[in-house]
Parts: sequence; structure tokens; C-alpha cells
Amino acid sequence: MTVALDVHPEHTHRWIDAARPDDPAAAHPSLIDTRHVTGELFGFVNIPMAVWIDETGTIVRNAESASIERSPLRDMEVPDGIPERMRTMLTEVKAIPDHADQYRAAIVDWAENGSDSPYALTPDDVIARSQPRDDATARATACFELGRHLRATLDDDGDAAAIRWWKEAHRLDPSNWTYKRQAWTLATTAPDAEENDLVQEAGEVYGTSWIDDVLAGGGGAHYTLEPDL
Repeated sequence: MTVALDVHPEHTHRWIDAARPDDPAAAHPSLIDTRHVTGELFGFVNIPMAVWIDETGTIVRNAESASIERSPLRDMEVPDGIPERMRTMLTEVKAIPDHADQYRAAIVDWAENGSDSPYALTPDDVIARSQPRDDATARATACFELGRHLRATLDDDGDAAAIRWWKEAHRLDPSNWTYKRQAWTLATTAPDAEENDLVQEAGEVYGTSWIDDVLAGGGGAHYTLEPDL
């Protein structure tokens, strides 16, 4: 099951349609989480992330980075002559850890072997690996939801009200990239754009951007919650 996190469902349709197999029998449920509830429940702080849930409804792996295909951006040569800021961005993207082959193999092993798979954790292991939720993280969740609610219900002032609370969510939980990327995308993507802005230079609204916060967090090498395989 895949879940798209976006307050605007229509922004996700092209990706869901692109992933639909030719054989309808091979399709899987594709959900759209407009309130980021799955992030609150499972600890998703970036994309793509996943949790493994078995047939009994038991979590057997915690939320972690879940790429299953190597991005071509990792192997792209950074061209000469591009603006320095763009060069920095592409360099940090290439530095993001890649576990796609190993993670895909782990999923296949679990699908074939179930609880006998070495990648399926015990309940005690899941609890031990779970990220603690401190007061700041809980407050950030409330701030993000309040901003989302105000944006959806206030016709004229919704955007301004949401920005105020989303800024506070970013301050309280700076490692939560789903909160940041959702807010920045809305600030930098034109309403009639066919694709979301991925550069997310949201300085005029939020005083920062994707690359600024990546660098502040130690660079691309520290951008994801790496799977412990």
C-alpha cells in the first residue's frame, strides 16, 4: 500500500497514475493522506519512508527510508557552468545515502519468508528502535495540523494563518521534512503549475529553503533516516 502526503489530492494523481500497472490484478491500494495522519501515527518524517505491517496488523519494521530504485540523479555528472547554488544542491543530492538494492531485496525476503525473514523484527526490537516523541515533537504535530485546518477553513486569511503555525512546527521539529516540504511546496509552486516545485526556495515566505536546511543538518549524508538492514 502506498500513501501520498499532500494537502491537495490533485497534486498526487499523476504519480499514482504513473505507478498503475498494465495488469489490474497487480495493482495495489494507493491512498492520499491530506492531513499527514500516517506521519503522526508511524513517524514518517521524509519521503519515501515505509513501515512493514504483517497479516496480523503487527508492525515488524519501524518507519525508515524506503527507496527501492536507485535515482538517476545519484549518478549524474554535475555540469560545469551552472549557478553555484544549483551545484551545491546537486552535490548534496548525490550524497544522500542509497540503500535501494538492499531494501528491495529485504522486502522480497520478507514477502517470501514472513516471520522467518531476518529483516522482520520482534515486537521488542520494534519498540527498541522506535523514535521517542518528546514534548517539542508533539507540539510540532499540533502546530502543523492547526495550520492545515486554518488553511482549509479560512477563505481569505488561510494561507497567512497556516504559515504562522507551520513556521512554529518547523522550529519545534526541524528534522521533520514532510512538514517542511509540504509548506515550502505550497509557497513556491504556482497554483496552475502541472508539477510541484522541487527546488523549494521558500526564503521569501519561510526564510529558508530545501538546500539551506539540508546543509544546516549536516548535508545530504544526514538527510534520511537510514534503514538498519
